[in-house]
Amino acid sequence: MRHLLFSAFFLFCLTGYSQERGEPAAVPTGQETAPAVERTRTLTFAQMGQPNGVRLSGINRFVDLNSGIRLDELVTRASLSLRVLYPQGMRHDQSFVRVYVNNQLSGLSQLSVARAGVPHTVEVELDPLLFSDFATIRVEYDGTYDSECVDPGNPTLRFDIRPESTLTIGSTPLNLVNDLALLPAPFFDPRDNRKLRLPLVLPVEQTEASMKAAGILASWMGAQAFYRQAEFELLETASPTRHTIILTKGKKMPEGMSEADIEGPSLMIVSAKENPWIKHLYVMGRSDEELLQAVYGLVIEGQVLSGQKALVKKVDLGAPRKPYDAPRYVPTNRPVRFAELIDFPGQLEVSSDKPRASVNLRLPPDLFSWAGRNIPMDLKYRYTAPSRWNDSLLNIEINNSLIQSFRLAPRSEQVQNKINIDLLGQAELTSEEALQIPAFRVGGNNELAFAFGFMAEGGGSCTRVSQVARGSIDPESTLDFSNLPHYTRMPNLTAFANGGYPFSIMADLSDTAIVLPANPTALEIRSYLNVMGLFGQWTGLPATRTTLIVSDKPEGIGTKNWLAMGTSDRLDWLNTANMNLPMVLNATERSMGLPPAIQWLKGLWQSDTELQPSDSARALIQTAGSLGAIVGFESHLAPKKAGLVVTGTDQDSFERAVAALSDYGDVAKIKGSVSLIRGDDIQSYSLGETYISGALPWWLRLRIAFSEYPALIAVGGALAGVILAILAFGWLSGRASRRTKGN
Repeated sequence: MRHLLFSAFFLFCLTGYSQERGEPAAVPTGQETAPAVERTRTLTFAQMGQPNGVRLSGINRFVDLNSGIRLDELVTRASLSLRVLYPQGMRHDQSFVRVYVNNQLSGLSQLSVARAGVPHTVEVELDPLLFSDFATIRVEYDGTYDSECVDPGNPTLRFDIRPESTLTIGSTPLNLVNDLALLPAPFFDPRDNRKLRLPLVLPVEQTEASMKAAGILASWMGAQAFYRQAEFELLETASPTRHTIILTKGKKMPEGMSEADIEGPSLMIVSAKENPWIKHLYVMGRSDEELLQAVYGLVIEGQVLSGQKALVKKVDLGAPRKPYDAPRYVPTNRPVRFAELIDFPGQLEVSSDKPRASVNLRLPPDLFSWAGRNIPMDLKYRYTAPSRWNDSLLNIEINNSLIQSFRLAPRSEQVQNKINIDLLGQAELTSEEALQIPAFRVGGNNELAFAFGFMAEGGGSCTRVSQVARGSIDPESTLDFSNLPHYTRMPNLTAFANGGYPFSIMADLSDTAIVLPANPTALEIRSYLNVMGLFGQWTGLPATRTTLIVSDKPEGIGTKNWLAMGTSDRLDWLNTANMNLPMVLNATERSMGLPPAIQWLKGLWQSDTELQPSDSARALIQTAGSLGAIVGFESHLAPKKAGLVVTGTDQDSFERAVAALSDYGDVAKIKGSVSLIRGDDIQSYSLGETYISGALPWWLRLRIAFSEYPALIAVGGALAGVILAILAFGWLSGRASRRTKGN
């Protein structure tokens, strides 16, 4: 009894101590929280990076699928449902499909002779204990048609997995500790490959400053999400069932706190009352300035935060960014090492089972290339050397186009005795090549790939490629884009839809103004946040220096690039300003510049981007119906600066136009200077006046002129001949005159 009383007294003291220290109080005994409910998530192969399914064979025997497990969930069950088709003729009693989770064998299924040649489903139960963090699921095909000798290239060895195959994961939520050090988790978890859909609660009184703070936060989340993309939803209060971020100036506070408890710009993370595994992040300030400072502290100094609450006393935005220095861009002012381009260790390693390695190159869309200009690449690579010359080779590709191919030299041809011996005793040869990549094959988003082909050693029909054959691209290899100037013709909606150009030239958007109508609607605010998320995705940085203007008569744009958003009836200032818009859009009338008739005829065999715009021809159409538009043109306030409008005749069409920028299929259709969106249909045109962004050296301009107009070479040659003839005639006449006078 004495022991029980002492334990109770000790627990009472601990409870009092935690409350004095400001820790959240325990839930009262009479108030029960909702039990954790198991959540089920089903991912198709298309969602896991295999939109066309998978074809396995005796050569390509496996495929890796990524399925991250969130920090706040515990996997309780998992299964793989494979929709497969394989031919007859195999030894099905000796052919299997193995499934590995994080390199641990988790499931096995023998192929059935009765189901060969017929599409069917193979169910494989997986061990949930093997799932953690960045879970990698490997599906491996091990087929045979002969008990003694198997040719891996035999067409009998084929195993097709259709894209509708699924991975089902059941999990229960985990109650994470309320610690700012976990940020951006659980609001964004890099282990989760799904699109980020994040609820936000904005201050009751919305001002330009508070909306700018929300936009900076959205761009930070977009930078974190990257290829997953980020989409935001506006709520009135924090959701009890979803992780939510709340921006407040005191009106919307955690339970038990009031406006008087805000000590300055601060951050605090708390648990939802009903579901403690749901987290709410409060970004607080007593004024607009303090709220903005709190957001700056989150997006710039987030890596040093810890504890449940933090007071942001001072934030340094750092030095202004330089043009084209966005982290998502490959540096174009110096040679860049491959080590700067890889996303994970071992990305440049290959083997006989995985013979291909690649890196992604995201380049500014205004890099100017022309015939004869190449991109130098200093390539260093290693490989398991064959014993003699054979057809082992290395193929180098850019965007699936072959650039060059090298035969892999045998160990007898080693250079300067540069040989390393691997653990299994096979020679590994080091080689170096100086290559030139044709610049015209390189676009904004590129994949540079290296495919090693290892041929079988020895002879005979049973010869197989050594399983220890491997290769590697040296991370110290370099690419150099510094010789390509920045020059492009604008407007160019393709460059905007794929990378935010020209706004993304300055990664912090310091040269960008976002214009919203006065008293913006919830849809306009949400669209603004989604576009800011896209800017973060494109640059990899939060837009800390952007300018936001909320007005029906915007002022202060100055010499910046600007982007206006809203339904057409709320952007009347576009019609009154001194602008030559390629298109004017409202609810009942559409005025759009038209290419001349002869260009329309050319359009029968030419693409839209090849049509030359007409400055004079226009059409005025009176019609009704929903129509969204993305329009680009030169700013009326400063030369060589961009103006861009995302609009629609009504809210539905405006929302559709904004959504098109986040859909990879729609982005491919956005080009020219005007893109019109009607439901699922997008049509693009090159209309209105054009202007130049960037500059070319004079000698390059002259060279391009001669290449585009060969007649100039003849004219220039004739003029040069005439000038030389005149100079020669004058020199000879003077010499003859001097000789005559001398006599």
